Amino acid sequence: MREVTDTNYLMFPELKEYLSKPYNCVVLTDLVIMETLRIGDLESVCRQLEPLTQHPKQVIVLKTTHAVAGLRRRRRRGLQRRRVHRVQTQGFAAWCEKLDLARKGDKELVKQFVAKCERASADLADLAMGQETFAANLAEHAKHYSEAELKILRKNEPITPELLKKIKGHIVDLAGALFDAHPSFKKRPAVKHLPNAFVFRYAISGYVVALRRIKEGGANEASAEKIRNDLIDAMIVAHATYFDGSRARIKKQKRYTKRHASCSSTSMTRSRRLRETHQPLKEPWSSRKRTLQATFRFESARICRS
Repeated sequence: MREVTDTNYLMFPELKEYLSKPYNCVVLTDLVIMETLRIGDLESVCRQLEPLTQHPKQVIVLKTTHAVAGLRRRRRRGLQRRRVHRVQTQGFAAWCEKLDLARKGDKELVKQFVAKCERASADLADLAMGQETFAANLAEHAKHYSEAELKILRKNEPITPELLKKIKGHIVDLAGALFDAHPSFKKRPAVKHLPNAFVFRYAISGYVVALRRIKEGGANEASAEKIRNDLIDAMIVAHATYFDGSRARIKKQKRYTKRHASCSSTSMTRSRRLRETHQPLKEPWSSRKRTLQATFRFESARICRS
């Protein structure tokens, strides 16, 4: 089994039980590494990573989210392999040893650790910075839904074919905006290539976040950090769709994954028709394209690099 873990799950005994079986592997994203290093305290970081340091050969380190989102070869064969950072995966044991040496007082390694923590905090702060307009944009986007449709969402009633069609259209529009914002894409990929593209899968899980906020009445009381954490959860779910799922302690990620599976069964031919008949989605967490680009700007490979 290869399962993506979130930051919260690192601290729970279930992870040790999972890793006690040698055929189980933990898939580690740059997002989890950043959230862990953000703690800034060496003892706390080592304690949180302890289950992984005890089983370094069972840890698979992925490329940065920015790099994964920019992958343009989307054949089903090799989808996992192309996402794995081979050098950092092979060097994870050595990285853990350096963490331990830093904890024991190696001044140079302590200095490097502090620098990595500062960069992780800065990257997460940049991601949160673009979320101030989330509530206003979400309220504006909710106007695309009628009162009857909002009632269906809020009461968890069965989604009608018409509502599902509208949601699918907005997801395709959102994916298009994300493709336009990512510097690796000079043009949007063909519809037939969308199912295997990370950007498209993130558009699905990210839109589920927006729908959940709409269902709960908006995001007026949510802080930028809370919204950022929701989006990080959505990115982790998108990563998990390429593997055997996610190991998350919180229930909402499981809900995202379940809805992601439902939405991702969309016919791509039908999605093309939806894209032609719907107005472009005004992104609920940003009114500017450059903020969308910042969403994927995780130049955090240096955080993992020893």
